[in-house]
Amino acid sequence: MDRVCRNDQAQWMDGTEDQRTVWLLDVDGVLNATRRGRDTSVWPTWRTGRARASGFTWPITWAPPVVGAIRRVHAAGRTDIRWLTTWLDEANESLGRLLGLPELPVVEQPDDATSARGPHGFLGTRAGAPTGWWKLAAARRLLDADPDRPLVWTDDDLAWEDGARAWAESRPGPTLLIAPDTDTGLAPEHIAAIEEFCKGH
Repeated sequence: MDRVCRNDQAQWMDGTEDQRTVWLLDVDGVLNATRRGRDTSVWPTWRTGRARASGFTWPITWAPPVVGAIRRVHAAGRTDIRWLTTWLDEANESLGRLLGLPELPVVEQPDDATSARGPHGFLGTRAGAPTGWWKLAAARRLLDADPDRPLVWTDDDLAWEDGARAWAESRPGPTLLIAPDTDTGLAPEHIAAIEEFCKGH
C-alpha cells in the first residue's frame, strides 16, 4: 500500500521557535527496501550491505538516489531531519556509516513503550494497558507544542495506522505523510514531493 496525504491549508507563521520543517524518517520499508529482489522499475540502481542493531546484523537494500536526496535536504539546512525508527540511536551507527548519512537527531521511544509488538510496531502502555503505536506518541510529544510547524513523516506503517494519519492530517501546520510500499521504500515521486514540500516551507 502506498499513500501520500498532504495538508497545505495552514499558513506558516514566523516566531521564535525553530521554524524548519521536521522530517520524521523511518528505516525499514522507507530507506531499507525489504524486497529481496531489486525492483529496477522503481530505481534503476540498488545497493546492498549489512548493518548492526540490537545485537544482530541485518541485510540492508537501498537506492542511492534516496540517500542522496536526504543528504541534499539536510545540507540545505531548511529541514530538521530526525530518525523516528525502532533502530533508535543505532540508526546513526553502522547503518548511517553504511549509507553515508550525516548523524541525525533521534526521536526517543516514550518511557512507556513496551517490547510487546502491535500489528505494525511497538506499543505504549498506561496502567498496564496498551495505548497504541509508540511512534504516534513520540511524534505528538515533539510537535503538539508547536502545531504550526511543517511536518514530513515517512513511514510505511502509516498506511495502517489510522490514528497517526488522523492526528497528522488534523494538524494546523502544513503536513506531508508518505507511506511507501514496504518492499521498495521511497520512490522517485516521493522524493520529488518531499523536496518540493521542504523548499516551499
